[in-house]
Amino acid sequence: MASRRKLSLRENAVGYSFILPAFIGFLAFMAYPLFNSLYLSFMDWNMFKGASGSTFIGLQNYADAIDNEYFRIGLMNNLLLVVMAVPLLLILSLVIAIQLNARILGRGLLRAMYFVPYITTITAAALVFSALFQPEFGPVNYVLQALGVDSPPGWVMSVKWALPTIALFWIWKHLGYCIVIYLAGLQGISSTYYEAASIDGANKLQQFFRITVPMISPTTFFLMITSVISSFQIFAEVMVMTQGGPGTASVTMVYHIYDTAFKQYNMGYASAVSWIFFVLVVIVTMVQWYGQKKWVKYA
Repeated sequence: MASRRKLSLRENAVGYSFILPAFIGFLAFMAYPLFNSLYLSFMDWNMFKGASGSTFIGLQNYADAIDNEYFRIGLMNNLLLVVMAVPLLLILSLVIAIQLNARILGRGLLRAMYFVPYITTITAAALVFSALFQPEFGPVNYVLQALGVDSPPGWVMSVKWALPTIALFWIWKHLGYCIVIYLAGLQGISSTYYEAASIDGANKLQQFFRITVPMISPTTFFLMITSVISSFQIFAEVMVMTQGGPGTASVTMVYHIYDTAFKQYNMGYASAVSWIFFVLVVIVTMVQWYGQKKWVKYA
């Protein structure tokens, strides 16, 4: 009995030793920064003054964030990006996935071409995208002018077009990933549903709305959740393409946090904005989670 207990303890010790490095990494790089940022959100602290230079100010950072104009602009721009980009991304990826799910020539090559932007680094892709959409010398405006557009958009140089251009880039970057997920969902639908619908006289459009859309609603819900969270986290695109400009036209919440923390060195305020942003994202996700009960059909 005693030897069996020793053997069990030894096996448990070996098992814990395997997860120990991951657990230490979680504590060092996730748990500690998370709770430290919560602590800093109640402090007035300039990182160059050291720990002794911090002062407890309670909820003042949270009140300052709500009163800050840049905070409100960043929040509004994030909401506009969600409204502009997420529905268009899901519709485009579903349409293209349906086309790629059919037996067409070069289907494998087309799938690879759509997926390449997703595995390309954001910085490299953003630089290429900025060159394509350069207002004066970019090929996109050159084509538009050749087609008869007298005043093509100023893209990232324009207050009106900077945010839509970032949304356009974000859609292009994530299109391949959503297509792959939709393809997996489409290939999980049995062909017997379509055969039965054809016998009953349903046309292609009726089959799409009565069979395809309900059957892939769990996939759509998954992509909607992840896409909304991803669009709230837009930062590198803004950093490389516009740096929040022109003016404040493309400032996002994450860029505002970066600007406050690492340019103005106000870590307490930046931590407070981070936690407000975290709570907003959780609320939006919970609303989607409870809303899915009315439209997602699980087989």
